[in-house]
Amino acid sequence: MVALGKLVADQVLELSGPLVVGGQQRVVRTTTAGGAAANVTAGLARLGVPARLAGWAGADPLADGLLAGLASRGVEIAVVRRGRAPLTTVLVHPDAERTMLTDRGEGGLEVGDVGPSWVAGAAVVHLDGYDLLRSPRALAAAAALAHDAGVPVSADVAAATRIARHGVDGYVELLAALQADLLLCNAPEAEVLGLSGALPDWAPGLVFVHAGASPTRVRTRAGAWEVPVPPVPHVRDTTGCGDAFAAGVLAGWRAGVPVLEAVEDGHAAAAVVAGVIGAQPPS
Repeated sequence: MVALGKLVADQVLELSGPLVVGGQQRVVRTTTAGGAAANVTAGLARLGVPARLAGWAGADPLADGLLAGLASRGVEIAVVRRGRAPLTTVLVHPDAERTMLTDRGEGGLEVGDVGPSWVAGAAVVHLDGYDLLRSPRALAAAAALAHDAGVPVSADVAAATRIARHGVDGYVELLAALQADLLLCNAPEAEVLGLSGALPDWAPGLVFVHAGASPTRVRTRAGAWEVPVPPVPHVRDTTGCGDAFAAGVLAGWRAGVPVLEAVEDGHAAAAVVAGVIGAQPPS
């Protein structure tokens, strides 16, 4: 499996109490690799699925350590290196909800970086919807290479607020250009993209809409189904749960598992990440 996007450094700050403007409190800090591509490949590796991280990473020492950590999990690294790694500061609140503050870094993914070796031998190529805003031509090129090689394409989408800021119609055009076979999003993202009812013409024929503890909805042109989410005994941090869900679903789907069972695999993978601090499962 190939996940394509940018490598992000996640600095996770676990708050000891509610955040008070002008106040002070102690935190517990954890720094890990982040970004959808890194999170999905880490989740796949934990499931025993061969995974390749393709895309862009900074050329700075911070990115060196993050890439080494992913490689130690068994993730194959196939990235271009330039600029400074993006850094996301994640505030984890006492109720396990999170707030993300993002430094975009310096650099990015360019069309000329994308090559056939990134998709060679892949069972699926997974694209990140945030990178679709930053590097749309590069992601479209990667999707085209995958299609030419007969490899299915899956895509996740950016946050509903980012989509609205960019313009829904414009973002839909970017998504449609990928010609994805499968789309993953959460409930607010589905609402803003018009995926809450019958699938629009531009959408893939298979859409997964996850909604935290509420049932996940599976939408196709033939109908819709709901898969309940089992209770998670102890939720510490919701960061990365959507990426973990994607890893579980993709692993099951490409292994030939029935779609609704693949959703259950996604729920199980997300539950593991919800029980730890940070966006990646235990190595």
